[in-house]
Amino acid sequence: MGDSWGSEWEEVVDVVVVGSGAAGFGAAFAAARAGESVIVLEKAAFIGGTTARSGGVMWVCNNPVMKAQGLEDDRAAALRYLARTAYPTQYNPRHDTLGLPHNRYKVIEAFYDRGTEALEEAVAAGMMELEAVPYPDYYAHLPEDEAPWGRCIQAKYPPGHRPGLDPTGGQFLVDRLRSGAESLGTRTVLDAEVVHLVRNSSGDVVGVEVRIGRRTALIGARKGVVFGSGGFLHNPDYTREFLRGPVLGGAAAEEATGDFLRIGIEAGAQLGNLAHAWWAQGVLDMLARNRVTSRDVYSPYGDSMIQVNRYGRRAVNEKSPYNERGQVHAVWDSVRGEYPNLLMYMLFDDGVLLNPEGSRFRFPVPPVGETADYIVSASTWDALAEKLREKLRGFAHVTGGATLDDDWAANVRHSVSRWNEMARDGVDVDFHRGESPIEQTWAGSSRNGMRNATMHPFTESGPYHCVILAPVGLDTKGGPVTDEDARVLDTMGEPIPGLYGAGNCVASPAGQAYWGPGGTVGMAFIFGFIAGKHAATQSERRPD
Repeated sequence: MGDSWGSEWEEVVDVVVVGSGAAGFGAAFAAARAGESVIVLEKAAFIGGTTARSGGVMWVCNNPVMKAQGLEDDRAAALRYLARTAYPTQYNPRHDTLGLPHNRYKVIEAFYDRGTEALEEAVAAGMMELEAVPYPDYYAHLPEDEAPWGRCIQAKYPPGHRPGLDPTGGQFLVDRLRSGAESLGTRTVLDAEVVHLVRNSSGDVVGVEVRIGRRTALIGARKGVVFGSGGFLHNPDYTREFLRGPVLGGAAAEEATGDFLRIGIEAGAQLGNLAHAWWAQGVLDMLARNRVTSRDVYSPYGDSMIQVNRYGRRAVNEKSPYNERGQVHAVWDSVRGEYPNLLMYMLFDDGVLLNPEGSRFRFPVPPVGETADYIVSASTWDALAEKLREKLRGFAHVTGGATLDDDWAANVRHSVSRWNEMARDGVDVDFHRGESPIEQTWAGSSRNGMRNATMHPFTESGPYHCVILAPVGLDTKGGPVTDEDARVLDTMGEPIPGLYGAGNCVASPAGQAYWGPGGTVGMAFIFGFIAGKHAATQSERRPD
């Protein structure tokens, strides 16, 4: 289409971006703003990737909204929070790099140092205005978090925005990012699946091989190729081989099949963080129909509600953030040789089912007056157990034959009795439910004057209800390792010339942590921005 090195190249630009979510359009915006020609290649038939399926919230340290509100986010303290939660077994507050390997430390430094820059440029370019989201950090209860409020922000809806008609959440954010990048000359191509890198004899990345519809083409990149193509959540072979626990699907875009993991391996990239995902819980019935689900259980609704495992015992703080709660499914019982929490059973009574209080976190409990086919109900715990066993037989092909223990109903009665006692006192001595700032923020109002808004006794008689929950992810968070400039590193720790990555397709700077609401999207945008800006500074590379 022009500016070619030769007839074999369909198009040659300065920067090729792969993926059209926060990472991709963050890179495209930064490179185009620096005056470079940019093309965005999106595998799907529509833009947005997993970002478009998100809430569109961004978690960014020391962001412009915090500053405008007079909130301090001290750099040294913030780095301690990031390091402590991302790499808890390596963290050492007295060490120069907080106990982290040098590159890991430099990357979290870049996350803190460059976040405001990325957002301020986006605002200055007219891409978006920003506003605070009144959520605390997910680990605000830890002493390392000295700025627990203010890091959570979002793009502000314009005057006249029509909820339910106009794009909201992640799709609204993607639309703003795309508009900003394309106003600077970026071109977006859909149905364009990148399958290989093109490198010259020096090892420089000079372009990509891409399938556009039914044909294959070469797109050249004078200064760099930036991948923001998502993780590998929907590649069952990869999730089985790399993740530290089972997943049955999740909310990532369908195209999150690990393209950059394969391409990075071909390029000799160093790999990292492959065992981790952005964990969550999903409804088994929905996952059995389609592993690509648009809904995860963000914060289980209800106060007279607990989750129990196949033995009828509680195993987790049901109100803890989804990333922490979702990891309960991966607990291995070495004595029984099983995952006892592979499925968790969300139990509740009519006090929850019929509660008219509105909540954005009500799912999977349906609104009052509506029904859901995934809810199992019965008048007694024994009857509920029998119905669940029958239901589970129909899901054996998905769960590997998971079922309830023979003593499940008896153990549930004991679990509920203990729960009722703790709920009356307002203290969950087993799992500390309702104690952290994020749990209190999301709890809703207290019912019947209970001391702890997240806790209420079950009714003495049924009906009782159950939703079967299974392990899912928002996406994976491992892949090629990058440095503070978002350059992909080879197995010797050296940058692969011309190759960048950001978002869920690379080894996440967050390690095992989920720092706060919007932690995936904010980091993707910032490192996409860093990648695009660095690529724009490069000298031109050419094929042989």
